[in-house]
Amino acid sequence: MAVLAIAAIIATVVSAAATIKGSMDARDAQEEQNEIQSAQQKINDVSSARRKVKEARVARARLMQSSEATGTSGSSGESGALSSLNTQLSGNLAAMTGQANTANALSNVRQDLADKQFVTGTVGAVAGVAQSIFTQKAAKVKEVDVNIFDTPKSSDSGNKGFGII
Repeated sequence: MAVLAIAAIIATVVSAAATIKGSMDARDAQEEQNEIQSAQQKINDVSSARRKVKEARVARARLMQSSEATGTSGSSGESGALSSLNTQLSGNLAAMTGQANTANALSNVRQDLADKQFVTGTVGAVAGVAQSIFTQKAAKVKEVDVNIFDTPKSSDSGNKGFGII
């Protein structure tokens, strides 16, 4: 019987170690995935920002060329149109920054979740080992049939008058 108990405890410890290792691997993979996604998001953001700036420059050049052709160069209309282009570009870049910040926050939340799942898995594995050991130890304790709610009666032998009559 003792050999089976030791084998069960060893199996539980090995299982717990495998669970902890699996949790660590999953957490590391999640962290790597988050880093890759973050790097890809930065590449996309830079590319998109360059594209937006290029579009604004092209629009500005067209506006200035049109102003030159119509003889309104330096006018308030040209100035207002250029200001509008700058405002649109700033808005587009701000929106992209907001999206990047949201993506980074989401990545951080995912990593936090992976870390908490790792801790939970580790605690569960350790609890499983402890439960297995406790179960094995408890099986060795001899059962005693005692009811703590029974009260002695006056008719019980050995009762010296302290029970309920």
